Formats: sequence, C-alpha cells, structure tokens
Amino acid sequence: MRTTHTTCLRRRRGVSTILGTLIFIGILFTAVIPMFLVMKQADNIYTRNVHEMEIQDQDRASEAVEAYAYPLNDTSSQLNVRVSNTGVVPVNIVRVWINDVNYSASTSVASQDTEVIGPFMVTLQNGTSYLPTVTTERGNSFASSSGTLHFTDGYWFTPSLGIHILVLNWVGKYKVYVYNTTVPTWNYPPTNTTYVTQGIDFGDIECSQLVDVEGEYWVKVTKKVGANWVDLPSSPVPVVIVWPGGSPVINVIVDGRDT
Repeated sequence: MRTTHTTCLRRRRGVSTILGTLIFIGILFTAVIPMFLVMKQADNIYTRNVHEMEIQDQDRASEAVEAYAYPLNDTSSQLNVRVSNTGVVPVNIVRVWINDVNYSASTSVASQDTEVIGPFMVTLQNGTSYLPTVTTERGNSFASSSGTLHFTDGYWFTPSLGIHILVLNWVGKYKVYVYNTTVPTWNYPPTNTTYVTQGIDFGDIECSQLVDVEGEYWVKVTKKVGANWVDLPSSPVPVVIVWPGGSPVINVIVDGRDT
C-alpha cells in the first residue's frame, strides 16, 4: 500500500509541473508577447514620424518664393502681392505681413507658377515705409523681392524696376539680352547683354536686369549649339512693366534643356 501511495504522489507532482509550465506559457503569450508587439508598433510609429518630419524638412528647405508688392495705383491704400514659386515643390501662402499687420491668406502656388494675392488695405502715413512679407504653410517667410515700398507726399515710390530671368538648363552656354524697344531688330549681333556664360553652365541660370522706366521690353536668350548661337524656342519673350498697378519686377522663364 505504501508503494502505491508513493507512486500516486509522484504522478501528482509530475502533473503539477506540467500544469505550471502550461500556465507559464499562457502568461508569456498573454502578457509578454503582446507587450513586445506594442513596443514594435511604437517603434514603427516613431520611425514613420521621423521619416515624415525628414520629408517635411526637405520640402521646407526646397521652397523658393519671390514676392513682389505693389499698390493698385500711385495713391491707392490697397496693395497686391504677386507670388512667384521658383522652387520645385508647391507652396501654400497662409499669411501676408505688411509691417506689423498680418492678413490671413490661403493661396496655393504650383512650382514655376505665379499667383496674385490681395488686395490688402493699409493705413497710409506720409513718410512711411512698408515691407510686405509672405509666410508659407511650412513656416518659411519671404520678404518682398522688390524691397521696401515708400509712401511720401501722397504718392508711392519703389526702389527699383526690373526683369528677373530664369533659364532652365542642364548644361550649356548662354547669352541673355534685354531690349527697351517695342519691335526690336533681331538680324544683327546685339551688344546689350544682361548675362554671358563664363565657361560652361551646369544647372539653372538666374540673372536680373534693372530698368529705368515702365514700358515694353523684350528678353532674348540664345544658346551655343556647335559653332553657332541659336535662339531658344520661346525667345524672344515680350515683357510689359506697369507700375504702380502691376509688379515692379517681372519674372521670365525660358527652357533651354532640349535645345
């Protein structure tokens, strides 16, 4: 009888060990493994957030905006802001500042496109300067590329008028000309060059030409092809500067990549 009792005890102890192991495994599956899954999910969310922030930082750094402010006329208390997106990513203008006064905006500008925002009412004070600034949704701010506007003796004044030229380019040699004439003659070698390639240009080319008066202009861009200088397909480009009532600086984009 003692032998039988001892055998039963050993069997019960064996069963208890198995049950304990099963309970431990159950706790492992119901507590520890879900914890690891939650931690893994948290790591994935963190990694995704870091990646999204890196993309946002890259987009923010890629924004390039040129803003030009101008009054509706030489005595107007309203200003328009002409926004040109010269970058590779679209931008959304959410706010316009004129000195310490801000105005809400919601204007999207595609890459290489231009939009006019306004008009914005300003309080005119004699002898006061006004510096417009635009703010994008990504947090960048761009001051007016035409500089400060001045209101003196009842009239608006701007520091300069000009033409800004962007030549889209991979590699090449270029000459850029600006003519102050309505019907220029193109059958002679012009000498009033705004830009001449020094060596070979890689990447896009930007240059500007200041002008003295409003009026009609032509922008001519030529590219060296073999031994000859040839006009780009969209050149010459007509430009009309009307200020006040229009932007003091006009943007011109010419594509030389396929020539």
